[in-house]
Amino acid sequence: MEDRKHGGSVFLKRLNTVFRVADYGILIIVAFGLIYLAGQLIFDAMYDAIFLWTQHTVPHLLSEMLFALIIMELFKQVRNLINQHKFSLNPFFYIGFIASVRGLLLTQMSSTMGDVEVYQGMMQMGVYGGLILIMILCYVLYNKYA
Repeated sequence: MEDRKHGGSVFLKRLNTVFRVADYGILIIVAFGLIYLAGQLIFDAMYDAIFLWTQHTVPHLLSEMLFALIIMELFKQVRNLINQHKFSLNPFFYIGFIASVRGLLLTQMSSTMGDVEVYQGMMQMGVYGGLILIMILCYVLYNKYA
């Protein structure tokens, strides 16, 4: 009976080690993928700005740059998981802030250029503004009581 317990315990320890190595391996692959994707977005935006200026607008370039910033915030969370830091919701608040500001800016620019109806643009900006206020409240409460 004792041999069975110890044998099962050794098997579970080895299995746990295999899973831990696989987890780190996947996190490292994801981290490199996120850096590559952010770099590719920035490269594409710079290429568009220099060589294809007539085909792309400022909102498009701004959108790509802010999206690269969102990807880098995700990278920071993956890096923290690799380094075994305590899990935090703060990076996700940052991503939400950036995404909402991105949406707000793009909607405002689209409204100004006449691509979106004024009423629809105002509704979208109100939603993004409301999301920012809700996230600020959640951020403050989370950090106060965490």
